[in-house]
Amino acid sequence: MPAQDSSPDRLFLVRHGRTAGNVSQVLTGGADDPLDEVGQAQVEAVARWFAAQDLESPRIYTSSYLRARQTGTALAQALRGQITVIDGLQEIAPGDWQGRAYSDMHTHAHELVRSDGSFGFPGGESLEEVAIRFRTALQPVLAQSGTPIIVAHGGSLIAYLTDLMGADVREAWLDGRYAHANTAVTELRKLNQGWHAVSIAATGHLENLENTNKQ
Repeated sequence: MPAQDSSPDRLFLVRHGRTAGNVSQVLTGGADDPLDEVGQAQVEAVARWFAAQDLESPRIYTSSYLRARQTGTALAQALRGQITVIDGLQEIAPGDWQGRAYSDMHTHAHELVRSDGSFGFPGGESLEEVAIRFRTALQPVLAQSGTPIIVAHGGSLIAYLTDLMGADVREAWLDGRYAHANTAVTELRKLNQGWHAVSIAATGHLENLENTNKQ
């Protein structure tokens, strides 16, 4: 009799709560800023949402950045677990675009086509490079049982989902189909050995928050 597959059939992806860097609408890359007051309220709301889901053996993984760890810690407290920090989930490195406005990523998207034809930041990372490191980081996570919850960043989540869904990188970047507001949640389910989206970037848990700026 073949061994039973104990790998997860559900996977959750979550963007961290809001920070001052998000409010500034400027690319900060690896800046390790903490959650602001609104971000704290957001993570409490998403933690309550997860607690109500009755997940099977939830396991929380975060990037090493403070904002992701703070978000993951709120989830762990609500789910009576702990966080595991893993490398590879960090935000995309903006390289020469450090300090530029978020809006430039759309109005000047032609500048993100790099000399080798890849799409990403000059002097930084391409979306393909981010997707590779993100996918590599998840390999041991997805080899274990339970329900993984991955807390990461706006750009790294776009890169991973674009790769996972086989979308055109530039089109997905420009139309924002995988863009996540702060603490937005994506749920994926495994069907026929592949991951399929149940919901992408859902923010229903934020509807009752007052003065929430979904950056």
